[in-house]
Amino acid sequence: MRFLVRLLCVLALGVLGCAEVVVGTGGDGGTAGTGGAGGVGGVGGTAGMGGTAGMGGTAGVGGMGGVGGTAGVGGVGGMGGVGGAGGPPGEYQQNFELLDQASPTALGDNPSPPWGAGWLIFGFVTEPDGTFVEQYGTFPAPNGTDGFSGIALGQGGPEQGEQQLVIFSDYGNTAQQMAGRRVEASTYRERTIAATDVGTTITFSFDAKRGNINNPADPTCISGNAEETPNPPCDSTAQAFVRTLLPPSFIQTNLKFVNTTALPETWARYSITLGPIVPDLEGQILQFGFAATASNFEPSGVFYDNILVVAAAP
Repeated sequence: MRFLVRLLCVLALGVLGCAEVVVGTGGDGGTAGTGGAGGVGGVGGTAGMGGTAGMGGTAGVGGMGGVGGTAGVGGVGGMGGVGGAGGPPGEYQQNFELLDQASPTALGDNPSPPWGAGWLIFGFVTEPDGTFVEQYGTFPAPNGTDGFSGIALGQGGPEQGEQQLVIFSDYGNTAQQMAGRRVEASTYRERTIAATDVGTTITFSFDAKRGNINNPADPTCISGNAEETPNPPCDSTAQAFVRTLLPPSFIQTNLKFVNTTALPETWARYSITLGPIVPDLEGQILQFGFAATASNFEPSGVFYDNILVVAAAP
């Protein structure tokens, strides 16, 4: 009966159903795991959205930034905020509105070159003192299960629309959760750093707000309940990140992050910058995304939306 209650808590986040989580071994992890995701291209690129240049005007606000002007091609810039108002091109942008919220593969099967076939996940487990226990992945990101990621409904404001990304720990890893170990669940996208990236700066921006992470009203967060929460109140953590990994060992060579554990319950905009990219990083893996860590099935959900990744030349 306690496990059924846990599933209901996940359903309240906008995540539906359950799935079997395969536990195995993978590349080196830590917070290095292979973590990784992002978009408000369209929302942020107000010049492209409403710029009269995108509508065909010859000298509207969009101008060159709307990538169009007289031919109306600027509408493309407005749709994705790629051109913005003369800003750098958007490598990746996502507001989740066009994804099938009912599909279990909506996130994992979401091609967007050069950022691969879809969102990926990686699990990394440690003892509370940080001692390594296990790691598993990489797998396509799930939707509608009790682990890692999902598409939530109705959590957005005017700028977020109807569908949002929700990230949480892997509650499908029941053995490690029940043992009180720290289960870090990363959801991310990745690509290889090319020679053309050298000298550019990568900026990952996104909207975010607090979900049920460390909610004191959650049954597993009740202070003093030593059986459920050995160190009350809840101590789940969350972050957004950009990082680089050196194959084949996948040692982490750079990490930039924003701590999203204690965000307000209202939407706000955040960004992370990595760069300029140096020649030594060519051939390494570039990842952006989100991670959530929890023990004892404690709540860890955070909402994200309007993801935008931009590579800007100096």
